[in-house]
Amino acid sequence: MMESETEVQRGHTDLSMIVRPDMRQYRVLDILIEFKFVSLREAGVDGKTLEKMDEETLWALPAVRKKQREAEEGLTRYRERLHGKFGDVLRLKSFSVVAVGFERVVFSPLE
Repeated sequence: MMESETEVQRGHTDLSMIVRPDMRQYRVLDILIEFKFVSLREAGVDGKTLEKMDEETLWALPAVRKKQREAEEGLTRYRERLHGKFGDVLRLKSFSVVAVGFERVVFSPLE
């Protein structure tokens, strides 16, 4: 089941893909993704600079770090709620995705 803005105990996940009960015999993972957006203005850079920026420098931008923390907090909250809703059958993998303008995207798994 793929759901966008799934309501989970009065909160909404950005994107969740939960394996149907009849498909649990396969090694398919349940996925939770939290998306965040940082405008170029928030990031304090222009598009050309951003395109040339290496990933480490991109991750170091304060606005990106802030949105990453927000995404991780959301993922932690939603993971707990999804486990409460579906129980121990979940094989949940979580990812935060931060778009910086329309030029770059960074992502990170939450373990």
